[in-house]
Amino acid sequence: MGGDWFRAIDPIRRAFEGGSRGTFLGEPGRLIARLPDALGGDQNQWFLLAAPAKGKPGFFALLQAKARFLMLPRRIVDAMMESEKLEINEKPIPAAFKGETFQNTDPRSAEIRIPGSSDALTRAGWDLGRAGLDPGPYDQYDIFATAYHELTHAWLWLQEFYDDEIGKLYRDGLAAYVGSTGVAGTIFAPHNAFSEAAAYYVSGRIRKWCTALRSLDRLLRAPPADRTELETYLQSIVEGYNRVPTDAWVRLDGDVLEKIESPLLSETLRNAIDEKILEGRPLTEPFDETPLAGLRASLLAH
Repeated sequence: MGGDWFRAIDPIRRAFEGGSRGTFLGEPGRLIARLPDALGGDQNQWFLLAAPAKGKPGFFALLQAKARFLMLPRRIVDAMMESEKLEINEKPIPAAFKGETFQNTDPRSAEIRIPGSSDALTRAGWDLGRAGLDPGPYDQYDIFATAYHELTHAWLWLQEFYDDEIGKLYRDGLAAYVGSTGVAGTIFAPHNAFSEAAAYYVSGRIRKWCTALRSLDRLLRAPPADRTELETYLQSIVEGYNRVPTDAWVRLDGDVLEKIESPLLSETLRNAIDEKILEGRPLTEPFDETPLAGLRASLLAH
């Protein structure tokens, strides 16, 4: 039984190691490439794919491969995948949250909990480019925003073990958030406020990118017949993508969250996060300067 199981997941392991074939733009003859079957594109392989992803090596290997396919940042994934000071699992957390990062001081380490992460990551993006299939729920990409949000918390908490670039970003962030306050008047510790501001910004960028790609994919499958309706829909996609994510919340006692009122994440810090955490990937650029603009142009041309 055990040998059969390991033989069954061997193709999945090789898919992890080999990564996907290019990106969502990398398949000749298609505007949006299909997610490779071995990385979740085939529903019949979901169970086998989710099993190894329940552990840290499998989870990060699958996230790394899907990040490549979706053109998401990989440096932070690589750094946290190799960290001996980070644990990631699916242990329960309060129902109000999708993920949670526990920061331990002695010894300095971090634990990320994302319930259901292996199943969610396995399914995310499976329907891209697959015309004629039910596109699935709109929130299937939330796992990427959640994962990057928590990874940002962990990387900033463990920054002293990495290069000075991430350390400088952290120190600059702490200095900027001294005396930060919430909408209810709470004065936040600089680490808590900056870590949340950075994590919400990162996850916001990830979410906007995935949302725009998902929406364009669905339009390519079934564009409205009315030209004005199509143009209106496309404009809403562009406007939603181009809104800079600045809102952030700090967790107080229990399940209580308070929105940060001051300061907002500055342009200087946003630019630093774009470079150091988001790698200057296309998702940091305005819509018209990303590959997504080509998908919009294709829709308008037809």
